[in-house]
Amino acid sequence: MTLSFALKSFSLLSMAAFSVVAVQACGKSIDADVKNAVQSPKNEKVGLLFASHGDIDNPDTELEDYIKISFQKNVGIPLPMWTRKLIEDPAYRLSVKTVRSQYDVIGATRYYANSLKQIEAINEELKGILPNAKAYVGFNFSKPFIEETLEEMKRDGVTKIIVANKGAQFSYASSGENMEDVLKYLKKHPEYNAEALGIAWYANDNRFTDVMSSSLRGDIARAFPDTPAKDVCVLLGSHGLPMWLINTGDSAITQMKQSVIELRKKMPEYKIYHGFLNDDFFPGAKWVSPTANDVARQMVADGCKNVAMDGRLSFTTHHRATLYDMQVLAANYFAAESAKMKASDSNNKGIKSVLLPNFDTNKEHARFIAEITADAAQYKGLVITLKKAGEKALEPNSVGKPGLFLPGVTHMKDNTQEWSPYPSK
Repeated sequence: MTLSFALKSFSLLSMAAFSVVAVQACGKSIDADVKNAVQSPKNEKVGLLFASHGDIDNPDTELEDYIKISFQKNVGIPLPMWTRKLIEDPAYRLSVKTVRSQYDVIGATRYYANSLKQIEAINEELKGILPNAKAYVGFNFSKPFIEETLEEMKRDGVTKIIVANKGAQFSYASSGENMEDVLKYLKKHPEYNAEALGIAWYANDNRFTDVMSSSLRGDIARAFPDTPAKDVCVLLGSHGLPMWLINTGDSAITQMKQSVIELRKKMPEYKIYHGFLNDDFFPGAKWVSPTANDVARQMVADGCKNVAMDGRLSFTTHHRATLYDMQVLAANYFAAESAKMKASDSNNKGIKSVLLPNFDTNKEHARFIAEITADAAQYKGLVITLKKAGEKALEPNSVGKPGLFLPGVTHMKDNTQEWSPYPSK
């Protein structure tokens, strides 16, 4: 099956000229389909698969499967897929102590429970935006697995599947893996004659940075009620990636940097810092820098006394990465430095650091996700066509294989020269 790409005009952070990317089977035009979708949405039953890697709550019963499945499926690990089953047990033994120690500190993440609440909030918004739609949640590495959620969608009679990652960027190792699991399911179940579309990424949508800046302001005001905005330093922690994956054309880090630039423009009253949460418990790869913990040290050097830590740039519910890297590692560093300050000066109040809530059930965010679901159902936005009704789905490895070129999605020119982990002095 060949792939053809229909690409309309692209303008970063401008919905008026928002591009449409369609990965098509058999080289057919989508123009007629777009018109029909706009004219007859009531004939469809739309299902949003809001997906991610997932997380666990009980390491005693869930951790071994979680690590082994991650090792088998995560494209960010620099090993050929065919070798992984052979070394699955040694890889597990090599990483389990590190990962287990993190869960022992943070406890249950409640990632799935919070994701379900988020889905409820999205469904509430869908009632007024796309009444023939329902949102579902599914994960690559933990329950409910994406294939299990697709079974539920099939039972519910969903005729158009919209796949969106809970994070706003496209990475081969996030949105790509979500869509690949959908393709594998559709290949295994050719009897499911639904259409399937993937939302590639949405961090370049003004609505996303508007929602993020609005929710950040509200949460900062609640966490630091008596502190002027100019005295609050914000540490944005976003998902990191191995450098080898970035070098294949993965543009998620560039997309994150673009969002940070926009957030600084929309929130000029705050000092905004940015670091990466590198989930590098499988050794063997160099990751993007600086980490959020590295940036925390610069924040102390810069004199930050009120630190709002936040993970919603690429996580919409808190995950082990945000809870451990920021609420434990960074927070412990701030606490230790604060203790030194107080010990040397009794009048010094030290550093107050707070991990802000995530989007979770935030109404504005839920409405935004409902809106981009409705957009995708009408082929608006950066949409990848995984399967057309009545036709075969794309073959697996058509979207998430590192190095694949997807116009407007991967191999993006790094135009983020004004980005820095640190705010302008």
